[in-house]
Amino acid sequence: MTVRELLIIGNLSRGIEGEMEKLRKPWKVGKVKTPETLNDISMGELMQLQSISTDMETIMVPCRVLLGMSEREVMRAEASEVIGFCFWVAREVKRINKLFASTSVPPTPEEKQAGSDKLNFGLFGLLDYYAQRMGITDHEEVERVPWIRVYKCLDMDAERTRFERRLRNILNKNKK
Repeated sequence: MTVRELLIIGNLSRGIEGEMEKLRKPWKVGKVKTPETLNDISMGELMQLQSISTDMETIMVPCRVLLGMSEREVMRAEASEVIGFCFWVAREVKRINKLFASTSVPPTPEEKQAGSDKLNFGLFGLLDYYAQRMGITDHEEVERVPWIRVYKCLDMDAERTRFERRLRNILNKNKK
């Protein structure tokens, strides 16, 4: 069954999503080999995968971004391959999002009082953070950087922030 046929049938029969989620990542989709992991993709590619918002994008974007497939190629591909690949990509993006979330350092009460909640600038803020940290003047250049490098910088900075807070608390206790 092709993706086109599945989409036609899918409109008629809801409730098969649970069965589709069980499909495994295929070795290839159509004639294109699938990646082993998403650890080598760029920030720009990750951002495209994170911005998926419709059912059609759930199918088309991963195949276009990661496999270089056209909409026509996707529609003609074996549905089980495409769906298995797309659900695998969704799980991987969720895993990556959890890694980025783990770098978040909760604000102190004083930082909350000062309005730290207003400092969330989304994906643009993430690109800008890395650009400033690395002395890059073009945000598009950051989009070509592997996401794992951006994550590692965030992780190191979060750990440094946690250390500095612990040290500040110890020094304040010793002053008393």
